[in-house]
Amino acid sequence: MTDVIELSGLTKAFGATVAVAGLDLAFAAGARHAVIGPNGAGKTTLLHLISGELRPTSGRIRYDGRDVTRGSRVKRSRLGIARTFQQPTVWSSLSVADNVALAAWPHTPARGTWLRSRYRSLAEDCGRHLETVGIATLAGRPAGALSHGERRMLDIAMALAAEPRVLLLDEPAAGLTEHGVERLLTALRALPPEVTVVVVEHDFAFVSALADTVTVLHDGRLLATGTPAQITADAAVRAAYLGDLDELGDLDELGDLDRVGEAGGPHVAGEAV
Repeated sequence: MTDVIELSGLTKAFGATVAVAGLDLAFAAGARHAVIGPNGAGKTTLLHLISGELRPTSGRIRYDGRDVTRGSRVKRSRLGIARTFQQPTVWSSLSVADNVALAAWPHTPARGTWLRSRYRSLAEDCGRHLETVGIATLAGRPAGALSHGERRMLDIAMALAAEPRVLLLDEPAAGLTEHGVERLLTALRALPPEVTVVVVEHDFAFVSALADTVTVLHDGRLLATGTPAQITADAAVRAAYLGDLDELGDLDELGDLDRVGEAGGPHVAGEAV
């Protein structure tokens, strides 16, 4: 399996604070790859760097063999890198279908020329993305009337409208009910196998159910990479999360890593950098 994204010595500093420190990491084409770590580990910053929201202080980012380190967010999006953020971003006054069509428009030929007929055709074509995430029946509803879970699904459908090769998801399960999490997993499992999914998440039960590879960051550095089972068995990972391992059992039994802080270890969610 070839690597679609390769990071070499990737570093991002905010003044004296180093959020990502000399990271060497690769994401295989078609992988379902999760990135986890304690609060402040650099997870969201990593997604910002890959998507082009931030420029690295040093290091290189290669996408499909091409150096995109200095490429803009728009350029990377057009090359095939799409992402979502911790809070779904939708146009509340527009319909669900119109939201997806507008997200797709910048990736169409002659996107600078407005044609209502082409827009209608695009909105109809985007229905398949709504089918993928399970909200096709909501196509005509105003996005502002959706529940949080439905907005999350719409956000993912809008990212898929760019026809990405790489989909970056930042805490997609946050705020979802148990049913919403199952719905999200079903949607992500339905994605084409050629789409690489990189997900930052604090719910390890969700990570275990989705990811074939898990990378753990700690203080902006690579702590471990492996299968979910290998990660839960890794003493260094358990120490980074939990401190006293003997009293707390397995990570996969704890489920939501956001609650690990209640047991005496670092708090995971709500990462600032």
